[in-house]
Amino acid sequence: MSCEPDQWAKDWLDRQRAEGKTGLTVEKRGGMHIVKWATTKWDPETKKRKKISEYRGVLEPDGTIVPPRPKKEPIIIDKLAESGSARLLKLTTEPYFEHLKFAFPSDYPEIIELVFARCLGKGELSKAGRVWDTLENVFGLRPNTSPASLSKTLQRIGQSRGSQDLFFDRLRDGDCQMAIDMSVIFSKANGTKMNKKGYNRFRLSCPQFNLLMGCGLSSGRPQYMKVLPGNNKEGAAVSMLDEFEIPKGTFLVMDRGYSDSKFLAQIKEKELEYVVAVKRNSKTYDITDTKEGMFRWRKSAVAFGHCECDLGWAYRFENLNHRNDELVDNLWAQEQGKKRNLNSEKAGNFIVVSSKELPAQEVYRIYKTRCEIENLFDTAKNELSANKSHMQDDAHVMGFLFIVFLSLITRFGITKLIENADLLSTYSPEDVLDIFGTMKIIESKTEIRQVVPKDVRDLDAKLGLFWYSTPEDLEKLQKKPKKRGRKPKASPPS
Repeated sequence: MSCEPDQWAKDWLDRQRAEGKTGLTVEKRGGMHIVKWATTKWDPETKKRKKISEYRGVLEPDGTIVPPRPKKEPIIIDKLAESGSARLLKLTTEPYFEHLKFAFPSDYPEIIELVFARCLGKGELSKAGRVWDTLENVFGLRPNTSPASLSKTLQRIGQSRGSQDLFFDRLRDGDCQMAIDMSVIFSKANGTKMNKKGYNRFRLSCPQFNLLMGCGLSSGRPQYMKVLPGNNKEGAAVSMLDEFEIPKGTFLVMDRGYSDSKFLAQIKEKELEYVVAVKRNSKTYDITDTKEGMFRWRKSAVAFGHCECDLGWAYRFENLNHRNDELVDNLWAQEQGKKRNLNSEKAGNFIVVSSKELPAQEVYRIYKTRCEIENLFDTAKNELSANKSHMQDDAHVMGFLFIVFLSLITRFGITKLIENADLLSTYSPEDVLDIFGTMKIIESKTEIRQVVPKDVRDLDAKLGLFWYSTPEDLEKLQKKPKKRGRKPKASPPS
């Protein structure tokens, strides 16, 4: 609110009016004297007088007026797009981009659009187009962004089973060890034949279908995928052997659900090898022991023994740390009144059957590496929302899961980039995409420069990308900080 001006300001205003300068007023605001000029002008449209006011500046005690700062012209931005996250997704998509373009020559732009959107956490068809429009067009593609068109694309992808198989064959990297597993995907989709009645971990009825996947153990990258009805068991994996040209001699690493003699016989007919765990009630436990020797696995001691059996060579392992944990858990459950059988002979033990006789430590390593495919299923369900599908027919479901599969490969590429920089304990793929997402490309007639934030510059240098940093920045980060504090004084001579 304005206050009564000081006397010196009133005297100045009187002198201005005496000189014939009209329309001036002085108001005191916040300790400053504001000078304004006002008048009225006849408005012929409204047939009324219209008041016009103009700010002249701040009045100083010496009678001078400090003029107002000149108004800045507004900056008009023609385009603003995320650059950093788009470049990172392009880098991890390029290894399979040409294979995708070859297998889906007409639909690959929309497929890339859907993969980018799902990796950024907005894979819904209603959001994918908007996400694509906010990204830098790193591939120079012009996909259709309408939800209706993307829905038709998903349907075509799901129906093009031959194109998917062609893509998987071209994607194969010749890994001699491959994990195979199947996981349940819960879905609220109606009208799909693959959706079968099932139960979740809370024993609640929920429709489901199965996702069968193969993962190379040396690289950790997913290689094959197939969607199966929800009532299929692990033995249905033989269909993958018929459809895909898995190189002869490849070791298939599987969990205990695949220890079926007929299924393993079919694997041998394909001239493939296998490493599979057996169930706890298997009779193989009666013919094996762990008295053959012992080796170190990370921070655990593992006792082992092996013998020949009907399915090949049976290897029995006893992890002493796991044995203690299992016994403690069983005793604790009994103390809580739960029914739990305490089997001290099998605690911490498991048996793996191999079609070939190999060193025990090598068999143990091969089987333990199988956790890679478990991590992929966990990522597909929790990070890429594979469980959240509301498709209305089988073709859409298969197309949707193919997009999830490609997103897995893309996210795997970001994970390997972080792992090679030894930053897995600090960053996740979502963290890296979020940090790089702060970098934009701005198109405007006015020159605009974006300052690279420190976290972007440091991460870019640590990953070795050097998009927004230089090798000198990496050298500075790698230098050990100097120790602070005073140097110890030398003791006086004795």
